Amino acid sequence: MQTHSRARALPRIRMKHLLATSAAAALLAAPLALPVIANAEPASQITTPAELLKASTGDLVDLRIGDVHPTQPSVGFDEVYYKVGRYTMGKDALNKGLGDWCEANGQGDVAAQSVGATIGDPSSFTCTIPLNSETPESLAAMKTVVIGPGGVAYLTDGHHTLTSFAETPGAGLGTALRLRVVANLSDETETDFWETMKAKGWTWLKDVAGNPITPQQLPASVGLKNFQDDPNRSLLYFARDIGYTAGTIPFQEFLWGDWLRERSNIDLSVWDPTSADSTLAIVKTISEAQVAAGQKAIISGTFTGAELGTLKKWNDGKAVDKGEFAKLSKPFSDDKPGKIAYAMAYKATLPVLTAPEAPAAPTLTVSGTSVEVSWQAPADGGSPITGYSVQLSGDDQPARAPLTVAAGTTSTTVSDLIPGTYTATVTATNAIGSSVASASSAAVTVVQPTQPTQPANPGDVHGKLSITGELRQGGTVKIAGSGFAPNVSGFALELHPNAARFALARLFDAAPPQPAGVVRLATINTDDTGAFDETVTIPETAGAEDQRLVLLWDGAEVAGNPVTVLAAETEPSVSPSPSTSSSPSTSSSPSSSPSPSTSSSPSTSSSPSSSPSPSTSSTPVDPSADPSSTAAPSETAAPSGSSTPSGTSAPSGTADASASATPATSPLAQTGSSDVLAGTALALTLLVLGAGAMIRRRSARS
Repeated sequence: MQTHSRARALPRIRMKHLLATSAAAALLAAPLALPVIANAEPASQITTPAELLKASTGDLVDLRIGDVHPTQPSVGFDEVYYKVGRYTMGKDALNKGLGDWCEANGQGDVAAQSVGATIGDPSSFTCTIPLNSETPESLAAMKTVVIGPGGVAYLTDGHHTLTSFAETPGAGLGTALRLRVVANLSDETETDFWETMKAKGWTWLKDVAGNPITPQQLPASVGLKNFQDDPNRSLLYFARDIGYTAGTIPFQEFLWGDWLRERSNIDLSVWDPTSADSTLAIVKTISEAQVAAGQKAIISGTFTGAELGTLKKWNDGKAVDKGEFAKLSKPFSDDKPGKIAYAMAYKATLPVLTAPEAPAAPTLTVSGTSVEVSWQAPADGGSPITGYSVQLSGDDQPARAPLTVAAGTTSTTVSDLIPGTYTATVTATNAIGSSVASASSAAVTVVQPTQPTQPANPGDVHGKLSITGELRQGGTVKIAGSGFAPNVSGFALELHPNAARFALARLFDAAPPQPAGVVRLATINTDDTGAFDETVTIPETAGAEDQRLVLLWDGAEVAGNPVTVLAAETEPSVSPSPSTSSSPSTSSSPSSSPSPSTSSSPSTSSSPSSSPSPSTSSTPVDPSADPSSTAAPSETAAPSGSSTPSGTSAPSGTADASASATPATSPLAQTGSSDVLAGTALALTLLVLGAGAMIRRRSARS
C-alpha cells in the first residue's frame, strides 16, 4: 500500500481559507487540529453545537451526517441508486464510494484501500491529498453548511452524496465527514434566518409537484426514508454535460425541474423508470430540449439558459456514440457501466416500490355544522407517503372538490356544511403513485342547529336569587340567579324601598322618614339554563335601610329578596356627643330640666328636682280618659310643677341641652333598620291600647 496520510473521522477542525486563483491561495492556514499522522486514525471528535456557534465562514467542521439538517424536501432516488449501486456493485479498481468520501472531505480522490474497506472506517483507505495539504480546488469540492440558530448545521450542498453514504452498507448516518462553513447566521431569529436562506438561494422550499412548503416541512435528516423522490431531478442529473453543465448555481437541477414540469412537448408519461432504455431515451429528449431553449431564454424565475449552464450544442457537439451520452448509454455488462445501468441494477435488488395501500375506511365526527374526517396511515409501499386526498360526499353539493392533506397528518375538518348526510373516502400518495380510494366511511348526519326556546313572556317564569357577601353602600356583592327564562337579555336587577315599613311610619310619625329611591344595579342576561351570575356595586346613594332586591322583566317582578343595606364604613368620631356631656355646669343646676333625649343619663339625673324623660315615663294610661286628650308617650311634656321656680330662668352659664335637642319622633322612626320588627310590634301595641281606650270611653258614655 502506498504511504499517505490516512483519511479519517476528523477531530474538530477549524480552518480559514481563501478560494482564490492567485499563488497566495496555496498558503492556507493550517487546520486547528492534530498534525498529519500517516497511516493512523486519531480519535474521532465531533464539533459540538456550542463550537458551531463560534464558527466563521471558511471554517471546516466535523459532523456526523445524520446530524446535518437538509434544506430541500426531496432528492432524485435514481441518482442515489446510481451512487450506492456503484459503491456496492462497482467494477472500479478503487471503490468509487471511498473516492467520493475523500472528495467531500476536501482530500481529492481515493489513493489506496484495504481489503473490505468501507466509508464508515476511514482508517481502511487513504486519500490523494493528505490532511493539512488541501488545495483551493479540493476545498471548493467540499460539501457546505450554514450555521443556524442554536448552532444547528444546515446542509446547502451535498444532499445526494450524504444520502448515498447513509444508504451504503458499512457507512450510515453515523459516518463522520468534514464540511465547509459558508456562513454563520446563528445570531438571527428563526424567521430572519429562513428569510436570509431564501434570499441567498441556500434552500429549496418546493415539493416534487412544485408547490411551496414551509421550513418546518423540511426533513430532519438525510436518508431516503426522510426525502420525497423527485424523478425529474434524477433525469436532469443524468443529463449533465449532455444538455447543460452542472455546478453553476445552487439547486440548479431543481430549477431545471421547474422548467421540465411546464414543457408540454415532453411527454414524461411514456417513461418507464424501471427500464434503462426508456430512461436513456427520455434523457436524450430532455437534453435536446435544453439546448434548443437557448442560452438567452428564461428557464426558471429570472434565470436564463446561460446562467443555468445550457450547452451551445447537444452532447457538447459530439456524436451520439461519443462523449457523455455514450458513457451514459453503456449497459451494466460493460467494463465501465453507465450511470443509468448502475441505477437500474441496484434498483433491481431492492424490494419493489409501490403506491401506498388503500387506507382503511375513515371515521367521521360531527360537531355542529362541521365534520372531522380521521384515518390511519396505510402501508407506504416502500416509499414515504407524500400526502392524502380526502373526498367528502353528501347533500351540500354534488361534486365537492377533494381536500389535500399533508403527509404526517391523518385528520382534517370540513366546516359550514348544510344539513344532510355525509360520507368520506381517503386516498394516499407517494412518489410511486396514489392508492385506490379507501372504503367509504359510515354516514353521519348534520342537522340544523336548534335555537334555544324562550317562553312567550319571560315575565311568566319566576326564579330565585342568592347573595354572596353583604350589601353595603359603596361595596360590591355577588348576586346569582336561577330558574328564569333561558337566553333572555334585558332583565333589570334593582333595589326597591321596603314599602311596608314606610307605610307604618306614615301612620304614626308626624314627619315620617322618606324612603330612598329605586336603585338600578345591573342589566341581566340569562344563559341557556336560565341562570346568571353577576357582581354589582351598591351605590353610595342607596339608602342604608331595609330594602328589597328584585329582578324585573318589563316591570314585572320575577324574583325578590328582602335585604338590608348597611351604611358605608366610616372612621369613628373622637368628639364627645353633646347629649352625653358631663359638664358640671349642667349636671348640678337645681333648676335645669333635662332634655328628653338625655333624661336617663347619670350625668344629668343627680338633681333632686329633675323630671324623668317622657320617653321613659311610667305613668299609666287612664282607661277612662278621653282618648282625644291622651298624649302619646313620645309627645308627653314635662310636668307643670317643674322644680325651677316660676319666673326664674336657668343660670346664664348653664348649657341648655333641652333647647337644642331635636323634638322626639315616633318609636318606629327611632328604631334602626335592623329593628323593623320591634318597631312594628310597638306600633301594633299602641293601636291596641288606643282602641281599648276608645271602647271604654264609649262604654262610659252609654
